[in-house]
Amino acid sequence: MQSHHARGTVSVHLARFVVGAVRRTGTGTGTGTGTGTGTDRLARFHDLGPEVLGNDLARVSTPSALAVWEELTLSEAGTAVGALLAEEAPIGTFGLWDYLVTSGPSLRDSLRQVVEYNAVIADPANEKLLVEEDGRTFTIRHATGSWGPDVVEAIDWFALAMFLTRARAATGRALVPLRVGVTHGAPRAYRRLAELFGTTRIDFGAPYNSITFHDDDVRAPLPKAQPGLDRLLAHQARLTLAAAQPVVLWQDSFRMVLAGAFREGSVNLEYVAGRLAMSPRTLQRRLRELGTTWREEVESVRQERTMELLRGTDLPLHLIAAQVGYSDLRALRRAVRRWDGRAPRDIRNAVGAAAPAPGG
Repeated sequence: MQSHHARGTVSVHLARFVVGAVRRTGTGTGTGTGTGTGTDRLARFHDLGPEVLGNDLARVSTPSALAVWEELTLSEAGTAVGALLAEEAPIGTFGLWDYLVTSGPSLRDSLRQVVEYNAVIADPANEKLLVEEDGRTFTIRHATGSWGPDVVEAIDWFALAMFLTRARAATGRALVPLRVGVTHGAPRAYRRLAELFGTTRIDFGAPYNSITFHDDDVRAPLPKAQPGLDRLLAHQARLTLAAAQPVVLWQDSFRMVLAGAFREGSVNLEYVAGRLAMSPRTLQRRLRELGTTWREEVESVRQERTMELLRGTDLPLHLIAAQVGYSDLRALRRAVRRWDGRAPRDIRNAVGAAAPAPGG
């Protein structure tokens, strides 16, 4: 089940949960030696404010959600944090999607339904799910977009753990999958992951991400199923997607993707267009319709990112130059003088002079 209203966005329930995880873990900035917190960095995303996160019909832009995931991967749990977080989310945390899992006559019916209505919680343009059955096993395969590798790994673990925790809640027992497959290598938290999934049969470096259950487990009647409720909830899912309220304008979403590409060192038209689920030609056309160009937008975000790094971190200037795509330090100095009229070091000195004295 796809919806043009949901493309490029995720459910506010998911965004709210992950933002809460950042606040609980107290992740840092991950850039330089600046003193800001992860929550400080997220404050600049206007679709992550309390008025948006408090609206159950809102849809948060995927770039904003990815920025939150990026903060989470900086925590001690690293990329395994996605799986570990799923344990902290009881049924109801993700709204309607959660109840779709427990409403069918069997786990098989319920899981097929939540795959069909994946857009209720995730970005249908980037999160792909596939069900495979052979009469003996039931497998769900998962793939996400081409984001930064740590973020992709964390989201992949989260998705697989979500299906497991929801299956256990639906059946009322500690269901153990036959096997789990991930395209990534074994993380440091392997032992904790084995405990969560209840098995050491985790295949690392697999061709795709998947979780497989025994056919008998998914076909058994669910203990709390109510006849007809699954159909009512499916109807509600369609209404919810039709009433979705994306918060950001398209240009805001584009600029957040472009800013993320700077952080990942992947500033090129094809990469950014792919993350927005469109062709490079379509992206250029959309920018022309807004009275701007790819070159102008890159320069604007480069300026914003450069000034942010100069004022908020202690990164050496040559590293800042590399992060924002300049070939050498002289190019950075010329650009900063053009934007601000001062040298990079003068901007840093002014920030230091304006900082309050300790205890002041």
